[in-house]
Amino acid sequence: MNGNKTTATSSEERRMQRGISVLAFFVPAFIMLVLFIIRGIYPFGDRSFLFSDMYHQYMPFLSEFVHKIKAGEGLFYSYNVGIGSNFLALYVYYLASPFNWLVFLLPEGLIMEFMSYLVILRIGLMGLTFSIYLRKVFGKEDPAALLFSTAYALSGYLAAYNWNVMWLDCLILLPLILLGAERLVREGKWVMYTVALGLCILTNYYISIMICIFLVLYFGMLLITEYYTMTEGQSRKARIVFGRIGRFAFASLLAGGLAAALLIPEVCAILRTDFGNSDFPGTLESYFSVFDMLARHCLCVTTERGLEHWPNIYCGVAVFLLVPMYALNEKISVRKRFCNLALAGFLLLSFGTNVLDFLWHGLNYPDSLPARQSFLYIFLILVMCYDAFRNVEGTSPRQIIYGYLAAVIFLLACEKFVESEDFDTGIEVLTLVFVTIYGVLLYLYRTRKDELTRQVLGILVLACVVAELSINTFNTSLGTTGRSAYLGDQEDYKALYALAQEQEGDDFFRIEKFTRKTKNDGTLTGYPTASVFSSTMNSNVMDLYKMLGMRHSKVYYGFDGATAFVSALLNVDYMFGESDKYENGLYEIVNNSGDVYLYHCKYTLPFGYVAPMGWNVTDEIGTGVRVQNQLTEDLGIAEPLLDRATSETSGDNVCITADRAGYYYARINATGTKKVQVLGGTLETQDYGDLKDGAILYLGYLQKGERVTLTNGDDTDDTPKVSAEAYVMNEEVLAQAVEILSKEHLENVAMDSTHISGTLSLKEAGRLILSVPYEEGWTVQIDGENAEPEQFGNALMAFDLEAGEHTIQMHYVPEGRNIGILVSAGSVLILLGCVLCQRCDRKRKDCAENEPLQKAADETMEDGNAEKTHTEEGSVKEEAGRM
Repeated sequence: MNGNKTTATSSEERRMQRGISVLAFFVPAFIMLVLFIIRGIYPFGDRSFLFSDMYHQYMPFLSEFVHKIKAGEGLFYSYNVGIGSNFLALYVYYLASPFNWLVFLLPEGLIMEFMSYLVILRIGLMGLTFSIYLRKVFGKEDPAALLFSTAYALSGYLAAYNWNVMWLDCLILLPLILLGAERLVREGKWVMYTVALGLCILTNYYISIMICIFLVLYFGMLLITEYYTMTEGQSRKARIVFGRIGRFAFASLLAGGLAAALLIPEVCAILRTDFGNSDFPGTLESYFSVFDMLARHCLCVTTERGLEHWPNIYCGVAVFLLVPMYALNEKISVRKRFCNLALAGFLLLSFGTNVLDFLWHGLNYPDSLPARQSFLYIFLILVMCYDAFRNVEGTSPRQIIYGYLAAVIFLLACEKFVESEDFDTGIEVLTLVFVTIYGVLLYLYRTRKDELTRQVLGILVLACVVAELSINTFNTSLGTTGRSAYLGDQEDYKALYALAQEQEGDDFFRIEKFTRKTKNDGTLTGYPTASVFSSTMNSNVMDLYKMLGMRHSKVYYGFDGATAFVSALLNVDYMFGESDKYENGLYEIVNNSGDVYLYHCKYTLPFGYVAPMGWNVTDEIGTGVRVQNQLTEDLGIAEPLLDRATSETSGDNVCITADRAGYYYARINATGTKKVQVLGGTLETQDYGDLKDGAILYLGYLQKGERVTLTNGDDTDDTPKVSAEAYVMNEEVLAQAVEILSKEHLENVAMDSTHISGTLSLKEAGRLILSVPYEEGWTVQIDGENAEPEQFGNALMAFDLEAGEHTIQMHYVPEGRNIGILVSAGSVLILLGCVLCQRCDRKRKDCAENEPLQKAADETMEDGNAEKTHTEEGSVKEEAGRM
């Protein structure tokens, strides 16, 4: 009977466990799906869930990933990322999630929807893994876990960054990693921790840096709380603690080793970006007070994604009640409460202190998207809140009332003292309403003991949590863009690119745009370009663009600002335009498809052109105009490429009147002007953005006496005055320069994603220049011997060669790839070996434990057999006597 009862109870628990897990996944996922429908996201409308970097980076990069795999090119290198880039580094940084490989199950036309609805799947999985953590750590099948798992999956961090798909897998894995850490400390089991952390590092090493820092703190906290629960003697406890520390260090290193195949090449690439050269803060600064940060727990506080440092820490307003309840709950150990609250306080302090902020972000300051580690704080807070709720009996009804009054006082104080624009009266009132509802429900739950009442209260709480989180997500998240506007011209671009390929044959060329949709249009459509927006970009190319007066930032270099001469140097042979207004002597219309026009550049250079020996760009000359004039002068041309033209100031604007017919450019002189609008001339109206001091603007072809006006295009700029100089291009100098550079060039060129080869015949010594960036992964052979490239502008590969016949062979393998594979392979073998040894040890122990029992069973059996034999012999004798 007892056995049957136990089986029934176990079966009931398993059903409840499955039910909670299913709901933990589907409740947040369903909320997001409903919000998608309300927003009109395709197929429920013509909107798309492309926001910020998802618009400019993730969609283009995933498209390029699909193109490369389907073309059989591999993941090492791509000419569609900037002027050529280590694609493996980009893949690891942006695309390493295993989920991304599911994209091949869908047509290419649904890549956008794949990314968007994968966010819903990931949010559901966050709720699931958080509920698993609560169940395993607290050892109870508790429907209340659903409240907190939903809050984790729809927190303010997700409201701010749910479009940042490359981070989301780490939030799914975090509960499993910490569950593994708990098992390591309490039971000495480390395999789950190792595998989960290794997978986390593999999917996104950057967020994993923050998780690893948190793990050190969390592990220390677990050791402290666990130490005092051990019943062994002091020496035995000390051995256990040091053993756990050793296992933690070993398992953590092994996790890094499992991911080394991607991690080591990524680190090598990052060290060559501007992120690899950050200086430690010289002074200690505070951004804001802890009081101001706590106010961001309120409902519908505007999420911060810009350059301010505000953390996004909203995770349900019930925290205003539950955290004080946790702090005062006597059923929870004092040490555990102290350690958790101290760790939460340290995390809060980290958000507002520059040095800690710098350390948390991997020895860097984030370029927008602040407090990227705040999901760790949210996790910790929600775990404490759940612990307080499950131990509600340890809180008196009076303490709940006092906690509610304290929350009300805090919200009133926020109204008085918090000056952030993100906090207003409406936010305070809405937060107060939900805090009041939760306070009443908590009080009733604490004071009512019958099961039915508590079940009804539980349903009401769940309804309130769902409503609150839905309201917050709807009001602070889910930015969208027009789907047709984003994808509408893609087939036109592809058709015109195919036309350009037909005209050029096997010759390498690049295409750029007069106006761009994203900062990675080449990867979005699939053609070689000269612009990229990526954290893994080659910073030396960015420095070259800066010297030439082109667009640049820490994570971006763009073709905008290139003169016709620079365009030729970069092998840009074609331009896309969305009208016919760009046609002139420099750009000839080839054809159009829909509203997209393909222009051919009049002045182009072959891939692998030859300049005089030592011809180079230096950063000592000054502006991009002077650099280009110096380059043409070094070619032996007396006249400057760009002549100064007349300009005048009119109020806040700059007016340029052509004193002769020609192609005009302007150079921005003021650092405060980020946007400029050009009015007049053949371009009619042209907007330029991302401007810095020295940026060059193309003004088009102007007839003598024609006038253009440069005005500030940013209505929010506090300094609207435009400061610029005008220049006119000497077309004869441009023609001479192109002729000189194209006289001798690389022939019989063969290129694929990892190889370049060709032959070169030189009548005299010269410098061969390739419009491909120098990177450590390139191996070069000239005439069968290894050669080390020079660098043109400290960025492009160049080779100083003597007169004669030459053969060039180049091969690319990402730096660190081979050693990374070896480390990962060794780590896998170590992991498998350890697992097998553990199983063997377990079997030996089981055998050793079972041996006495087996021996006793055997003896019992032998005794039974002997008795049976004796009985049978007696029976035989008795039968014989009768006979």
